[in-house]
Amino acid sequence: MDIFHIDRTYRNIRRYRQIVSVFIKYGFGGLLEQLNLDYYLALSKSLITFQRIKREDLIRFSKAERMRLALEELGPTFIKLGQLLSTRPDLIPSDILTELRKLQDKVPGFSYSAAQEQIESSLELSMAEAFAEFSREPVAAASISQVHRARLHDGREVAVKVQRPDIEEEISTDIDIMYTLAELASKHISELEPYQPTLLVREFAKNIRLELDFHVEGRNIDRFAKNFDQDRTVHIPEVFWQRSSRRVLTLEWIDGIKIDELESRPGAKFDTAVLAARGADFILRQILEFGLFHGDPHPGNLFVLPNNVIAPIDFGLVGRLDDELAAALLELILAVLKRDVQALIRVLFKIGVVDEERVDMRELRGDLFDLMDRYVEVSLQDIHLKSLSRDFIRIINYHNIRFLPDFMLLLRVLISVEATARKLDPTFDFFSHSAPLVEKLARERFSSEYMQKQVTAQLKEFASLVEIIPGTTRDILKKLSRGHFKLEFEHLGLEMFSRNLDRIANRISFTMVISAIIIASSLIMSADNGFKVFGYPLLGIIGYIMAGGLGTWLAIAILRSGKM
Repeated sequence: MDIFHIDRTYRNIRRYRQIVSVFIKYGFGGLLEQLNLDYYLALSKSLITFQRIKREDLIRFSKAERMRLALEELGPTFIKLGQLLSTRPDLIPSDILTELRKLQDKVPGFSYSAAQEQIESSLELSMAEAFAEFSREPVAAASISQVHRARLHDGREVAVKVQRPDIEEEISTDIDIMYTLAELASKHISELEPYQPTLLVREFAKNIRLELDFHVEGRNIDRFAKNFDQDRTVHIPEVFWQRSSRRVLTLEWIDGIKIDELESRPGAKFDTAVLAARGADFILRQILEFGLFHGDPHPGNLFVLPNNVIAPIDFGLVGRLDDELAAALLELILAVLKRDVQALIRVLFKIGVVDEERVDMRELRGDLFDLMDRYVEVSLQDIHLKSLSRDFIRIINYHNIRFLPDFMLLLRVLISVEATARKLDPTFDFFSHSAPLVEKLARERFSSEYMQKQVTAQLKEFASLVEIIPGTTRDILKKLSRGHFKLEFEHLGLEMFSRNLDRIANRISFTMVISAIIIASSLIMSADNGFKVFGYPLLGIIGYIMAGGLGTWLAIAILRSGKM
């Protein structure tokens, strides 16, 4: 039980009870039983308070809806986890995925006095010193922070993002619990093992801890501003670092219209076709040119300024592509545009986690040919990225191919941008629009200069390898000659087997003791000696009672463990 940090478990016991109660409330008690929580967390059955919910209250909702409702009730950390999982169509069934994308973390704002205390302690300035004006009511509130409108002493209007008090401690507690639940899921639910729940929690913990540090978001904004400093179609808000800290972020106030509210502003003069094209260019350049992209460009995070200028906000979640992944993405898009199945398979093996022994290459090739044939007579304008990606994900899931998290986030971003662009301009053709940029970047990426750089880098790697080979070989030969060469083997997954073996041995020993008591009592009864009660030897009666009590206790323990 040391792997679950029992001291930490007991400190978080109230939160455990709340989580368990909520999942049972929404009909997931069977899943918790599979995790065997009472054994691993040293929680008695009486501590896990099973709530009686009327069946008619549950059947009104689908399983996916109940999952979303449970996550929303559990609060910020679980909402953020659901939002992360909504970017993984390679892992999550489509019905649950649809519900997870509806997750909202809009919650009531916290008090002005709490915001003031957070700002003054973080900036080490009084409110009057920091801002000339500061709105007492937030203009937006979410689970991690809320935003106030303010004015600096030089007259510039700003948006001040203030972190919710004590949210970091709350999230830290929930992450500890998630790790425990993920470890239990990996051990007890074999169907989840291929999805590596602990790695998912680790990825989520890394992302949300970065989101809690507003310095990270500020630096992301500065990088985007640098990348697009020559692009007059995009405006990145300025960061005011002298009024920012780890828990407070002060940004230029964007006085624009949300891109999804243009229809409700009939007097606004904007060209929606131009906006659709510029929005697509904005995302494609981030991905293909800079390798750093906005991870949540939904319409609520995109504002429109005069002259059809796009102004994105909320850079808490960003995705990154290294040079290798960026090059592979270009190959992938070109393969789709050219309907080249062989090129598509090559890219899959570059960017996916593939178990070559489990993949039937002939079947995979056939499935991809079928996919391409389905779209071969369809004009690019009529191909929707959402439907194409859904069919593509279905194929890679069937063949047990897994993509990196950033790549799946990228796919969601592209789908979101295409949906927004088509809403602005129903005739917008994402593939035809992206083709010139993709081909231009591909020519640059695979130019002779680029290939020369790649060859030079590979030669340097090879030179480094050649440099260490003689020394390493000499060390190995020395150890072999002295008989000091050792091979270490690590047995994975034997801890649980060892514990189960101990339990089996203990139960067998206990059963033998009970059997011995029964046999001894029977011999005493047969001897018919000693003090008697109701005509039977007292010692024999006591033995039978002891054996019966111990046997009942053992039977109850086996039934409660859920393993007959």
